[in-house]
Amino acid sequence: MKNSLTLSALMLALLIATPKLSAAQSTDLATEAATTTLVATAQDDTTTPRTALKEYDLGKKNLALEGYDPVAYFPKFGGKAVKGQKSITHTHRGVLYRFSSQDNKKAFIANPARFEPMYGGWCAWAMTDGKGDKTGANPKSFEIEDGRLYVFYDGFFGDTRKTWNKKGKAPKLKANADKNWKRMSGEAARPGDSEKNK
Repeated sequence: MKNSLTLSALMLALLIATPKLSAAQSTDLATEAATTTLVATAQDDTTTPRTALKEYDLGKKNLALEGYDPVAYFPKFGGKAVKGQKSITHTHRGVLYRFSSQDNKKAFIANPARFEPMYGGWCAWAMTDGKGDKTGANPKSFEIEDGRLYVFYDGFFGDTRKTWNKKGKAPKLKANADKNWKRMSGEAARPGDSEKNK
């Protein structure tokens, strides 16, 4: 609604300010203004904090993955858990991410959903269990499956990534985890990619 009013006001201002333009020129300017407004709106959406932000596993500064680079986990970008630098950051929808390189930051900005950890960064195995549990994950314990980043608890009680792998990995477990995440956060889990090793 707000964007529609802004667009209408912009179109009216164009018509009043440029009375000597032909109808075709006025239409072209109005179309360009509408496109600019839509692009700005789409970009603004990436900065709007999630309503479920309180459901995410974040530090005091809303830092995801304890500062590990979300892009570096993917095979194309090294396939390892790598600490991000404090000087290379980006905030996406209220979540702060750190990156190990400017290239990784650019890749993230181009497609944040592709790189964000599943289930708000909570342990994927715990999310599959019963109604789903918010169990903190160790960002060094991870799996990339169907283009999705899963992180796991690895501590005193063991590494849940091993259990995840024994129980069939994402193909058998993600439906329950996705359902539990949706119930807890109100957000649908990102679907997997058909292309492997993205």
